Amino acid sequence: MAVLAPPAEPAVRPDQELIQGAWVSVAGPRGARLLVAGSRFTIELDGDGIYTGTFDLAPGGMDIRIEAGPARHVGSVVRCLYQLEGGVLRWCPGRPGSGERPAAFPDVDDARHLSLVFRRPRQ
Repeated sequence: MAVLAPPAEPAVRPDQELIQGAWVSVAGPRGARLLVAGSRFTIELDGDGIYTGTFDLAPGGMDIRIEAGPARHVGSVVRCLYQLEGGVLRWCPGRPGSGERPAAFPDVDDARHLSLVFRRPRQ
């Protein structure tokens, strides 16, 4: 009689663990500070206020739900690109509420897009 092994635990997405904590922008059209705790985020964008909400990750994509922040965006879902590599987080949101995720990362100097590069703050 064969003994069946119990079902494997679902694979933990390493990006969910790696993205946790504080980040500060080092490149992009504006300064930003990002804090991630579990599936919650707070981001402060220079000149645009503070946003808070929740997010879900999928390979290369992040969907955020804005729960608090500038009134024009509260309740919006924003589909973003993200990439974590070597302690660097690249992040670029689509237009809030459009349902569209950017197809590729624009240049960080392109003022038409909010394409940001984050690193951990120096201690």
